Amino acid sequence: MTINGEAITASPRAEQNIFLPGALTTTWTGATWTLDKALTVTRVQAQAKTGPAGCTTNAVVRVTDGTTPINVTINGARTIPARSPRITWRAHRLTVSVQTAAAGCTKSPADVNVIVQHRMQ
Repeated sequence: MTINGEAITASPRAEQNIFLPGALTTTWTGATWTLDKALTVTRVQAQAKTGPAGCTTNAVVRVTDGTTPINVTINGARTIPARSPRITWRAHRLTVSVQTAAAGCTKSPADVNVIVQHRMQ
């Protein structure tokens, strides 16, 4: 079935939005969620309210099933370019975390929204 050119399937698309409040200057887990069935990640994107400046080490946000990570580097841009990894995860638990803390910054990245778009299998 197609509506306005978009195919409707038994594998709907969905979006998981995770907010990482405060400065990304320490490593920590922002969210963990349990899957009820496998999914394929189609895009991971992050946007910082406060973009970093002068960092010697950029913060890295990671989405992972514990085996296969998708890393997004929070660099000087406010809107971080999206990635389209097309990874299928069958694990029961996924986490979104600050994998690498920002360091040596004149202005630390802060208040980051992470969006994980996926398709259920």
